[in-house]
Amino acid sequence: MHIFHFKGAMWFGLFLTFFLPACGPSMHHQRQVEQNLLSHRYAEADAVIEKNKERYGDRNLVLYYLDRGMLLHLAGRYGESNLFFEKADTEIEQLYTQSVSTHAGAMLTNDHLLPYEGEDFEKVLIHLFSALNYAGMMQWDDSLVEARRVDARLNLLNDRYGQKNLYKEDAFARYLAGILYEARGEFNDAFISYRKAYEAFQDYKKFYQTPIPSRIGLDLLRLSKILHLREEHEEYQQVFKSVSSVSSASPQNSGEMVVVGYTGQSPIKEDYFVDAPVPDGNGGIYIARVGFPKFISRPSQVEFIEVTFRQEEAVFSQRLDLLEDITAIAKKNLEDHVARISSKAIARAASKYLVTRTAKNQAKKKGGEQAEALAGFLGNLYSVVSEESDKRSWQTLPGEIHLARISLPEGEWEAHIRYYGPQGNLIEERRFPGLRVRKGEKRFLIDQTLR
Repeated sequence: MHIFHFKGAMWFGLFLTFFLPACGPSMHHQRQVEQNLLSHRYAEADAVIEKNKERYGDRNLVLYYLDRGMLLHLAGRYGESNLFFEKADTEIEQLYTQSVSTHAGAMLTNDHLLPYEGEDFEKVLIHLFSALNYAGMMQWDDSLVEARRVDARLNLLNDRYGQKNLYKEDAFARYLAGILYEARGEFNDAFISYRKAYEAFQDYKKFYQTPIPSRIGLDLLRLSKILHLREEHEEYQQVFKSVSSVSSASPQNSGEMVVVGYTGQSPIKEDYFVDAPVPDGNGGIYIARVGFPKFISRPSQVEFIEVTFRQEEAVFSQRLDLLEDITAIAKKNLEDHVARISSKAIARAASKYLVTRTAKNQAKKKGGEQAEALAGFLGNLYSVVSEESDKRSWQTLPGEIHLARISLPEGEWEAHIRYYGPQGNLIEERRFPGLRVRKGEKRFLIDQTLR
């Protein structure tokens, strides 16, 4: 029999053996990380990531840096967190000049062969969390630098996609910039940032079904009054009628606590496949499989969050507003890129088809019809087995970001953050004693629940 002399078939077998194990790391440690996060054991969760660095491999170095950065952020180790976020950003920049040979190899297997450089929204969130790290350390200048880098990153993405990108603005980043400008006493820049945030929140409502937070109305009213912008103040009184009766002035002799709450987990990617039978030109059928990624939500149990500050008889409470639905942004951002993903996936399927067709022709010349049939079988098998979409993502991200701002008299306070379910049932309560508030000063309190 001639089939044992068919080098093309052997080549396919070796190709399968060599490339299929390269479909990305197995993140068995993710479960351990989640268990630690459920119990707020952030140092232990970070230690799991550090211990399993080799599991990420060189192709997932960005994900390693992102996970370390996020877990150190949750642990309140803000300076260390920013070191890893900076490494992630540097690595992403270097990946723009990825070698042609690596991309060519991916055309015959799948995108797991390529180093992961992050989704667009993930690249933006690096700077947002870096800004929050600096804000947690009350380093307002550095925090503002990171907030501006959000704007620069979005501009770069918009230029790359010819201004057709859906995720062209980040409302939370704009709003955070407003807080930071206020912390420096730059009220005019703060007002501009709040106004841009309001415009961005209108897009959030349209694209992500995120309600426009009433908080933004209070801030626009307050700043337009401070800056004596009469026309703008009257305009916002009409727009925000439900909040215009609430005092928009900050109490004298007070400081402010900015409470940031993270809930749930960011979505994860799964495959969905499209199989298309294609005539191979020799009377046979070639099965072209194309794989696409899609984000699957990991819903949170939390319906709303309330924070209460206590000092002897004094009690101040407020609900947190939803400012960033990371799950909705992730899913919509991926859908927005489906045309770009499709063209690449189809080109990959076409490359595999051409290799199979060439191998069949060579097999027929050297080994006859049996060798040709074997080549066709192996080609179809490889098309189906090797096809896989890129399911990597930043899995330590929260699903949502919430925020509240409370003016408090100077002194020491105890905070209670309560997470409630859809029926108003208390899911989790977190206590933070000994929070010092000083006149004219802003402080950030950041908390998280995985539930």
